[in-house]
Parts: sequence; structure tokens; C-alpha cells
Amino acid sequence: MAYLVAAGADPQGVAMPALSDQSFGPKAYVRMTAVALALLALLLALVAIYFAYQKSVEDPRMLRSRFDDPPGQTGLSTVRVAAMGERAVPTLLADLESHSSDRRTKAMELLGAIDDPRVVPALAAYMAKGELSVQLAAMAALARTGKVTAAAPIWPVAENRNEIVRYRAWVAIGLCGGPDDQKRLVELGTKLGDTDLYVVAWAIGHMQRRFDSVKAGRQGYVPPAPDPGEEAEVARVQAAVDEVLRQIDQGADLLVAGKQLAELTDCDFQRGDVGHQIALQLIAIGGPRQFRGAGAQEAPLRPRRHPGVLLREAAPAVP
Repeated sequence: MAYLVAAGADPQGVAMPALSDQSFGPKAYVRMTAVALALLALLLALVAIYFAYQKSVEDPRMLRSRFDDPPGQTGLSTVRVAAMGERAVPTLLADLESHSSDRRTKAMELLGAIDDPRVVPALAAYMAKGELSVQLAAMAALARTGKVTAAAPIWPVAENRNEIVRYRAWVAIGLCGGPDDQKRLVELGTKLGDTDLYVVAWAIGHMQRRFDSVKAGRQGYVPPAPDPGEEAEVARVQAAVDEVLRQIDQGADLLVAGKQLAELTDCDFQRGDVGHQIALQLIAIGGPRQFRGAGAQEAPLRPRRHPGVLLREAAPAVP
């Protein structure tokens, strides 16, 4: 038995190949290469079939469902179309020319959720249009992209005489702007007073929270302020908000005070209806009592205009 093992045979008497065995020659390598190439060709064919099916069957089916959820609602169809990414962009860009305002708004909402270089320029073009509803929808979609470049097309309406337009513009810039936009808001804040200053301070503070989140590795995610809950807690938070607003009135550092205000009043901007969230945020800046009493209203706080601000005429509102 020991002789068989030493000679390269197993205990049953069957010869075992040695390391020096030369029987595995060039022809065997050729056969193995041919098999590997055949398997690779099969794999590539399956991948091609999958992408062809996706392009010709699955994508059109998904895109047909893009209006199943109305504007402002994030259902399964909205999530799936947004998840298509760049494949959905050409169709959605074409939808921006639709005669239906709901379709245009939904297309903007979906585009705002897609990371594609064509999105911001397309939405920016609609910020230049005079129709108020179009501007507000485009502004919300730009804010939703979270791209620093999305702030630039919003700035031209950020000093509009129409409070709804300029307040939403400041909040939208707070959601997507970068350090240069923050400096510009700080400079603007030196010319403002009352509610105008509060909204700008919130935008500055929210931006700082975003910047801190990026540094901490949380990709810019900012948690919303907790629900105050019981009336006693509402009173405590309201008192804290009132104190921050008082400090802002007295010339406090807008970076510090604005961040405190944002921590106390931030809405949940992870929802799909960013436009409505921006409208609610304008009310929330006044504190939880005002926010709770607002319900679904979208009218912002009424400001007392500061005499040092030069504001442009409002764009005509559509009925």
C-alpha cells in the first residue's frame, strides 16, 4: 500500500496525475478557451436581450404610468419613474411643453428627483417665464435637486414684490444653495427687517445645517424639527422661537441665530410635494402655534417692509 501511494497511485490502484503530467496540452487549452468564449457570448446575448426588453417594453410601460399620481403625491408610480433616472428625462422634458398644467407640474416634480445634467437648465428656463404657477413649480423642482447650480436661476425672483414669490425663493435657495449663496443671503439680511429677515435667517441656518451634515458624512440630510406634542411643549418651543426672533431683531449673528431657528422649525423636506413644504415652511418660521393653526394654508406671514430694500415688480399671477 505504501508503495502504491509513493508511486503516485491511490489505494484502489487508480493512477493519479502527477504535477509533471504533460497530457493537458495546447489542444485542451484551445477547447477551454472556446468554451469560455461561448459562455461569454451567451452572457452578452442575455444582457442585450434584457436591455432591449427594458427599452422596448418595460420603460414605455413605466413611463405610461408617470401621471398616475397627481402632482404633490409620491406613490409607487412616481417612485418608479424617478428611479428610471436619465432614461426618463427625454420624455419628461417633452412633457414640460404640455398644455396641461398638472402634467407640466408633475414632470417638473419628477425631473427634480433625477440626477441628470439636463434637469437644472431645463427647469431654469421656466423660471424666466412670467406665469406665477409655472415659476413656483420650477422653483420647487430646482430646490428638490439639491444642486448648488440650481440656486442661480432662483435668485432673479428673490427680491420680487410678491411675498409668496420672494419668500419661497429664499427658502428654495436655502434648500439647494452653496456657500456663495449663503454669503449673499447674509449680505441681503443686512438690508431687511421683520418677517423678511426671519425667512432669510432661516434659509441661512438651514444651509449651515446642510453643510454640517455633509461634513459629518450624512450627505446633506437634515432631520426635521420634532413635533412639540403637548401644549406645554408647544409653549416651550414657541418661547424659544420667539427668543431667537428677538435676537435676530437685535442684530444677532445670522449664521448662529438662523441655525437655531432652523433647528426649531424645520419641516420634513423629504416628502415629494416640495412646493407645499416650502409654503408650510414660511408659516412654520413663526413657531409651532402658527404652524399648527395654519393647516393647509399657504399664505406666508405678512411683513412690514424695510425701507432699505429695493424690490422688483411682481410677475402677474394667473387665476
